[in-house]
Amino acid sequence: MMKSMVGKYDLGEGYNLEAAKMIKPVLGKIPLFVVGGLRKVAQMKETLENQYADCISMSRPFIREPFIVKKIKEGKTEAVACVSCNRCLAAVANNMPVQCYNKGFPAP
Repeated sequence: MMKSMVGKYDLGEGYNLEAAKMIKPVLGKIPLFVVGGLRKVAQMKETLENQYADCISMSRPFIREPFIVKKIKEGKTEAVACVSCNRCLAAVANNMPVQCYNKGFPAP
């Protein structure tokens, strides 16, 4: 039986950023990776420049765009194409390959 391929959570962009801002000051020299729906390059840059975190962690964006870091470094995008629909992860529960199942939809 196929499980649902719909599973977008109602979380805003950068949903762990406020927690990172509170945690980072108490970590000392321990690096902090922030994960949680960062999709706009400007917000990623702001996060690093303001030292809210030391690194940006992404997973689903790499499924849709394996070379997204290169595009960001070359200034070819302002946002990753991933819309956090979670279909790529729902595929696992359905014994399907992990890939972007939302490529037909435009990026934000």
